[in-house]
Amino acid sequence: MMTLAAAALLVAIVPQDEARLKESWPKLVEAWKGVEEYKPAPDAGPLDDEYLKVVAKMNGAFEAAGVYAAEGEYLPHAVKAFIKCRGRGLSAAGSSDPWNRTVIVRRKLVRMAGAGGAPGGFDSGAPADSDPMGALLASLKKLQTLKDGGLDDEENVQDELSTARKSLKAIGITADNTPPALRRRVLHLIRALALGEGYPEPAVATEEQAKQIRAQIGELAHESIENREKAMKELLRAGEGSLAIVREALKSTDAEVASRARQLLGVGHAPWKNVTPRSDYEGVLEFHVAPAAPAAPAVPAPPKEEKPK
Repeated sequence: MMTLAAAALLVAIVPQDEARLKESWPKLVEAWKGVEEYKPAPDAGPLDDEYLKVVAKMNGAFEAAGVYAAEGEYLPHAVKAFIKCRGRGLSAAGSSDPWNRTVIVRRKLVRMAGAGGAPGGFDSGAPADSDPMGALLASLKKLQTLKDGGLDDEENVQDELSTARKSLKAIGITADNTPPALRRRVLHLIRALALGEGYPEPAVATEEQAKQIRAQIGELAHESIENREKAMKELLRAGEGSLAIVREALKSTDAEVASRARQLLGVGHAPWKNVTPRSDYEGVLEFHVAPAAPAAPAVPAPPKEEKPK
């Protein structure tokens, strides 16, 4: 059994949860919009004012969400990772030494035309493996279009949902070992963020479901490992409505219960750390090499003195 002091310490190192994410949601949406709308001037330096404004919005949103802390629940950190992934490639690389033959990247943020040829859209036919971010955003917008048209029945949304899930995995927001309830929840959060919508309230378990979930959580403290594993499998199969109830188990004085609750909430789970960062603007950057410094004139070597024989 865990002591009360140890349990209090365990709870103290989990500062981020969905409650704080909800409070900071408007700032997160603004940060996302700032990244989406950023259009650098052709001659903008790596630290131009507009770029700094975008960075300031991101910084304020992340501070409000509490995601600068080293550890916390998966969902807030996944939203942060998603915004950071979208923001990569905004600043130009350069060198303070123009004679260093350093490759200078001039930003050319060219995006595929959206519906009606409007700039800033994405090609809905872009394969998820070649442009996962573009494919994800296109699928989310298609899902919204289907919903607005009353065509979002199960058959029509399956392809778009499949593309969205594949893309989330490709950019490292989810992974095969991400608990299913968290995978479903993060898709709802990212969909609302990308579409500029309000905070999507999580699903709430029914009274009967809540009763079953709490019973399974209680089984996590059972002396039999078979009972504990069986309860864990049942909790992993539970829907989004289980997350709020599992969060209560973080306060348990039983080490096994608290540890498995952390696992179910994805504490320390960060798939994006295992993915090589890439920008969705790859392939549209113009590279220019700084001119080499003029070669210095050769200095003739002094004549050799002959030693007397």
